[in-house]
Amino acid sequence: MAGASRSESQPGNAAGAELWPREEARRLVERVAAYEPARPVIFQSGFGPSGLPHLGTMAEILRPSFVRKAFHLIEPSRPSRLIVFIDDLDGLRKVPENVPKREDLEQYLGIPVSKIPDPFGCCASFADHMIGLLGGFLAPVEVEYELARASEMYSSGRFDEGLKLILEKHAEIIAIIAPTLREENRAGWSPFMPICPKCGQVVERAVTAYHPERASIEFTCEKSAGGTSGCGFRGEQSVLGGKAKVQWKVDWALRWYVLRVDYELYGKDLTDSARLSGQILRVMDARPPLGFPFEMLLDEQGHKISKSIGRGVSVEQWTRYAPIEVLKFFLLLNPRRARKLFLEAIPQYVDEYLDAVREYAAASEEQRRESVLEFVIQSTTPTRFNSTLTFGLMMNAVAALGSADRDFIWSYIVRYDASIASDPETEKMGRALMECALNFYRDFVEPTKKIYTPTDAERAQLKTLDTYLRENQDAGAEEIEKKIYDLGRENYDKPGKIFPLLYRSILGQERGPRLGAFIRLATPARIVELLEATIARAA
Repeated sequence: MAGASRSESQPGNAAGAELWPREEARRLVERVAAYEPARPVIFQSGFGPSGLPHLGTMAEILRPSFVRKAFHLIEPSRPSRLIVFIDDLDGLRKVPENVPKREDLEQYLGIPVSKIPDPFGCCASFADHMIGLLGGFLAPVEVEYELARASEMYSSGRFDEGLKLILEKHAEIIAIIAPTLREENRAGWSPFMPICPKCGQVVERAVTAYHPERASIEFTCEKSAGGTSGCGFRGEQSVLGGKAKVQWKVDWALRWYVLRVDYELYGKDLTDSARLSGQILRVMDARPPLGFPFEMLLDEQGHKISKSIGRGVSVEQWTRYAPIEVLKFFLLLNPRRARKLFLEAIPQYVDEYLDAVREYAAASEEQRRESVLEFVIQSTTPTRFNSTLTFGLMMNAVAALGSADRDFIWSYIVRYDASIASDPETEKMGRALMECALNFYRDFVEPTKKIYTPTDAERAQLKTLDTYLRENQDAGAEEIEKKIYDLGRENYDKPGKIFPLLYRSILGQERGPRLGAFIRLATPARIVELLEATIARAA
């Protein structure tokens, strides 16, 4: 919540974490040094349209874009592309928990998501709906990318050369993958998953024969990729023209091979998959791309965020409570460390970002070029925030003022720190933060507020502070803070023990901001009103 403690690792002290895109870019420059000048450097990311995109999806696309930007700072004349590969030929393995008509979708388990009706009722297919959401999801972050859809790559013949090679090398590929599987899954494992011409399912079991000379396989439709039983069809079928796809690790290698991918980041949980895909690529006589595994984004319980079960934060939610640049800043820092990403933690991330903006505004041009914000700032991003106000303090002011009147709240904020309206960029940022604070308060703080009834002893303490504030309307933040500590010393064995009482009495919550600065912002007169309302409550 707004009063949560700040992180110990501040942006300015990130120990070089902000330099990782440049370090990766230097590795990439070495890799492509022998390329023809016109050959583009290929960055890739992926999205499985089996569920709604979330902020983990954003991380997988933004992080390679950071490396791409760093690469162009070193090699500005070298062309590049960022391809977001959409695996819409994948069979639906689980119905997401956050889609409508879940029961209706059960019948489509194992069917390619590009062939499943849209449960939302507005697009041609389940995959089309998710791809549309992805476009809207990425729109606020000003990232340049192009889509490649598996269904089109397979059906158009773009993958044919690679598929023929995989068919030719199937025994070597099986020898790589089979030892990594559970014993019960090894027998009958195949690089290929034919799409059954009878039931339409992506068949995970069982290929019975390979015919490289005619680019086909024989199979029995026993088990689908969705875990359901097959229809029993038996026959021979081409692996070309979208009539089959390859298993996940083989599919990854196939993309790298056909698209000639140079760089791809991936989650730490896919480290083994990347290693095996690289081995398959070497069997295909090609070189694996560069990249490194990043740590997972976690929810508040410490679980990996997931689109298949609806766990995660949407970009619409994020931009309701914080500027989009804060998200980019969060995703840029410390990708090798698992970090929690949930809505209630957003105020902390906003204040860390504001610290970085203040540093950036004070820096020289040369220092700015080395700043982490060079990867974050967008065309409309304010690059100054001259106010000392924190987002946490602003949110608690909204709570104390008890009003949704923006002009009223803004007048209080300017009265506390006139510098927030001192220039257009600072004011733009301040007003945007005020809107976010209002949204956060309404959605998270107000529903949890509790009316507190003090004891007689506590009522006496509140009366003392009430009297002090009425008699010292112009007291500064430090004076008010000192008075509170003195009051704590008089009534408790440790002065800090008075703060929970004041947070409950003023804000209706257990924690909060530094009270001296907060009372100065909300004004002593407003705090007196809140204290007197609490004092008047009958025991």
